[in-house]
Amino acid sequence: MSITKPELSALLASAQRVPERERIAAFLRDPATEIIDNPFSATRAAAARNTWAGRGFDFRVMGVEAAGLTDLLSALAELPASEPLVENIARSGPHTASIVLSGDRSRVVGVALYGKPGTALPRFVAPRPRRRAVASTQLDLFADAG
Repeated sequence: MSITKPELSALLASAQRVPERERIAAFLRDPATEIIDNPFSATRAAAARNTWAGRGFDFRVMGVEAAGLTDLLSALAELPASEPLVENIARSGPHTASIVLSGDRSRVVGVALYGKPGTALPRFVAPRPRRRAVASTQLDLFADAG
């Protein structure tokens, strides 16, 4: 049974315990992002812990930037070893998001967004307003007062 981008986005939106949910949901909403086939999507918590701990080590050694990895590892550590899980993978260019769901696909356990070595992660967040514009307005007020 496969899951669609909108379904994954909806699950992420409701995953209050997943700190990177907004960033990954934005990644999924990007038209260039595609859900890819994962022939080994069914797993158990113990296997996922082992796999992601190894990836975490590899990421550090290879200089891969990752978002959500620490929280994913913590969430996996809290689960019983035999807990069934499903891992969905979304990809866009050099970036990949792994979304780990409960075995019944009803909730997000954790997520990780990562890229190729040396590739910065996409921001996928609205830029914050620049303070400089506010400061220049204040300076103009002072200039008029003089």
